[in-house]
Amino acid sequence: MPRILVCVAWPYANGPFHMGHLAGAYLPADIFARFHRLRADEVLMVSGSDMHGTPILVTAEKEGTTPAAVSEHYHEVNREAFRQLGFTFDCFTTTRTVVHEKTVQEVFLRLLEHGFVARRTEEGPFCPQHRRFLPDRYLVGTCPNCGFESARGDECDQCGRPLESRQLGHPRCLLCNTPAEFRASEHFFLLLDKLQPQLTEYLGRQTHWRQGTLRVAENFLTEGLHPTPITRDLDWGVPIPLDGYDSKRFYVWFDALIGYLSASKEWAIRAGRPEAWRRYWTEGEAVRQYYFIGKDNKFHHTILWPGVVLGVGGLSLPYDVPANEWLLIGGKKASKSRTTDSDAFIPSLLEHYSPDLIRFYGALLAPQNHDTELDWNEFHQLRDEVLANQYGNLVQRTLVLTRDRYSGKVPAPPDGWTPDGPTGVGGRLREAHARITAEFEAVHLKEALDRTLEEVREANRRFHEARPWQLADPERARVVYETVWTIRALATWLSPVLPFSSTEAFRMLGFAEGPSAGDWDRALTPVPSGQPLGDVRPLFPKPASPEPEGAPARTSDATAPPLAVRAGVIVRAQPHPSADRLLVLEVDAGESAPRSIVAGIRAHYGADTLVGRRIVFLSNLAPRTIRGVPSQGMILAAEAGGRPVLLEPPEEVHPGDFVEGRSAADRTISHEEFTSYTLAVGRVTDPPGPRGSSVDLGGGRCEIPGRWSAGTLLVVARRPADAPDGLVFTFGPGRAARPSEPTPAGAPVR
Repeated sequence: MPRILVCVAWPYANGPFHMGHLAGAYLPADIFARFHRLRADEVLMVSGSDMHGTPILVTAEKEGTTPAAVSEHYHEVNREAFRQLGFTFDCFTTTRTVVHEKTVQEVFLRLLEHGFVARRTEEGPFCPQHRRFLPDRYLVGTCPNCGFESARGDECDQCGRPLESRQLGHPRCLLCNTPAEFRASEHFFLLLDKLQPQLTEYLGRQTHWRQGTLRVAENFLTEGLHPTPITRDLDWGVPIPLDGYDSKRFYVWFDALIGYLSASKEWAIRAGRPEAWRRYWTEGEAVRQYYFIGKDNKFHHTILWPGVVLGVGGLSLPYDVPANEWLLIGGKKASKSRTTDSDAFIPSLLEHYSPDLIRFYGALLAPQNHDTELDWNEFHQLRDEVLANQYGNLVQRTLVLTRDRYSGKVPAPPDGWTPDGPTGVGGRLREAHARITAEFEAVHLKEALDRTLEEVREANRRFHEARPWQLADPERARVVYETVWTIRALATWLSPVLPFSSTEAFRMLGFAEGPSAGDWDRALTPVPSGQPLGDVRPLFPKPASPEPEGAPARTSDATAPPLAVRAGVIVRAQPHPSADRLLVLEVDAGESAPRSIVAGIRAHYGADTLVGRRIVFLSNLAPRTIRGVPSQGMILAAEAGGRPVLLEPPEEVHPGDFVEGRSAADRTISHEEFTSYTLAVGRVTDPPGPRGSSVDLGGGRCEIPGRWSAGTLLVVARRPADAPDGLVFTFGPGRAARPSEPTPAGAPVR
């Protein structure tokens, strides 16, 4: 396996980074690096704070301090946030080090020597009020591409297109709004036009890149590359190593891109092996370089940086540029400068949530193929439904049963048991391991996580259907042994995303430490029989601290919230425009217009198969916007065999009919109130008695009102989860909502 160099986009040190940065560039890099470390591959992961960006100058002027003070402060803030999130940087440095300055100047001189840099005089924007040339962030105007009126001098925040100052309409000074003048100034230019033939040949080999990223690069080649300036009139940045240019510095993009190389050199020096960086950079070495960035950096990393590397010569070119799209907040790109986005800043989130919860949401939200929208309700829902109720609950139930029935030690499987026997899980785990590994290797990180969560659901289904708490040995021992093994595999596969909880799961399994180098393929090795467990406790306890201000408030109402469940018919279904797993449904609920409901069932139901389908939905859930699309309710479905099974009303029920006891007068409830109930499929077991009917819920029983025939499948709601009595979603005597397909008793309903 070649060595792996993971290059992570350098954050500007002008403020704390936010969820958009995390989900879009930083977290995917750490997930990918952790995966390769688990495989015992030789990995180097580098990044650092960009201290020379003009946003730092703007912040310093606003705060009345120096650029050095601003950048050093936020470098420490962001470095600490990365540490708390468990990032595995081998070197997280800055662009103000001696090593970096020397490396930038060496690269410049080599390009100059090779004829790929030349002096040219051009007219630059000048503010007559401040009597100085305006760096990119000090110049604003109208974007010629999309018409955005506050585009910057280097790129447009609205459409992401790189710009030159002359292209802006009505250019003006950011600080005083004075119209900019253009005055002559000499600068150095990178001659990208001379490098275009080599870049064309290089990009023609990158068939494994994401299509959106490759298409952006190819479009620039089609338009034709032009010389681009690499210096600017400024006194903040890396000095030019030639006489007569004291008032100029290297352009920040040129400076920061070379940071990947200088950080690698700094790592080698710190490690006491000053030449070790060459193993990751020398042309011909067995190495793959991966650059994790956002979409506004595609041009810089697919054209500019490969052009610099080709111009210098003797260095390895990027193998892949897994660029993500944007995270949106309120339909706009997340921004450090908008105070309304401050609750999404990582230091703020770390005050309220565990690092793994932030990482998990960032991994699921990662805008891998299209822009995605931050949704606080979705944040809480994923924590409760996926982490706590699915993964955490599987670990808790299995290990508590192991502790109580087997004296806290992993039981031995029955005599003659083999992992590939008719009841063994070996084949399924091997198949899942191969698929998940392949997704990680291809940098399909969301797909790898999705496949792992499928295995979480499948493990829950197998455990629930086996009902080991009702079995006797040796069959009970088999189920427990196999489930403990499955938990080891799940904790390993989830470790790149959830390093802290995976370490905790390993500790509860009796291992001295969490998944480490070489442990990836040990997911296929069962936990040794007789191994003592560690202390068993909830893997994802409920947070005790208050939520951020931007998060929806929790309810303190002790009264049982009403569940206004209704019947409906789907009249239209289409894929969500910015989420791979979601469908947008229009539901006829007997109202003046159909309701729009967003449902996470796209992986299991085709949009064209749903039109005309009768469904059951929660109608009084607080409306919310999911990835930019309004949702006015929640489709209810049982979870069976790792997939959703839609609930349906009886034939005689009309669209809009409510279940008994509910009406349009019921108040709106929050998602938190909804999850205070436990909903499950129940099977009536006994003839009705004086108190009603007895229902089997898989792992337990409860009583429900009404006289129901034995064997009837229905949906039961309990609050709390172990309540002896439950509510039934029924539209009248004998008319219960039910799963649309055969579903085992106890299957959870969401």
